[in-house]
Amino acid sequence: MKKERLGDIMAIPKIDFIEKPFSDDFFDYNYEEHRYIPLVSAIKNTAYIDLEVVWKSEENAQAYLDLLSSVVYDVILSRIDDTKYKVHMLYYLSHSIEMRILLMDLFKDTAWYNQRDGGFMLAYNSGANLNQGKLIEFGIDKAISSIAHQKLKNSKLGVRVLQYNINILEYFDTFDELKIYLVDNGYITQEQSDEADELCKIPKSYKYRLTQNYKGQYVFEDLLTYDKIVSKMKIYDNVNGDW
Repeated sequence: MKKERLGDIMAIPKIDFIEKPFSDDFFDYNYEEHRYIPLVSAIKNTAYIDLEVVWKSEENAQAYLDLLSSVVYDVILSRIDDTKYKVHMLYYLSHSIEMRILLMDLFKDTAWYNQRDGGFMLAYNSGANLNQGKLIEFGIDKAISSIAHQKLKNSKLGVRVLQYNINILEYFDTFDELKIYLVDNGYITQEQSDEADELCKIPKSYKYRLTQNYKGQYVFEDLLTYDKIVSKMKIYDNVNGDW
């Protein structure tokens, strides 16, 4: 039996899936806000910008990168209309190797953008055009560069509904194994199990969906994954690495 998290179309590929987000030489991870924060040393070694010199201290530079991370995440999430899918996106960003790489790419580009053209630091302000008597607003779209916007558009982050869901699925090679799982976990009674000799005779429920895949395996899909994991992402067990 294997456990995977599936999406609207397919699962996050095993080769890409991270069991839990982690900090390393490139990132710190904020477990409260569910976002990666680039390290000063990582930006220096990959983007060749010495932010410690720019911001006069490593502490100031790291605080700037914390703000930069928050802004990049805000831009990513601003493309999604449904709050539920914003939380799904945070989960995906936290559990994908591919997204870690893309995030570092966006962080580097945004760090360069800020040094060159003001970037999101400029977007925090408004300017007055005294000649025309107008107030110039710098919106969230100006927070990252046009190159970064194109990177988003060309990636999985460019969609308004994430193609990956995080529903937990359990796979069983035999129908009897599936029934044992359902009984042991309180989804059906032993009597209901004994009366079911094929998949369609197992009672339907809002808690799960039962199917067979192309390999002939019986698949249990936990329809309450969102309630169990995603909607409670603020609760993180650092010992077990679970949300």
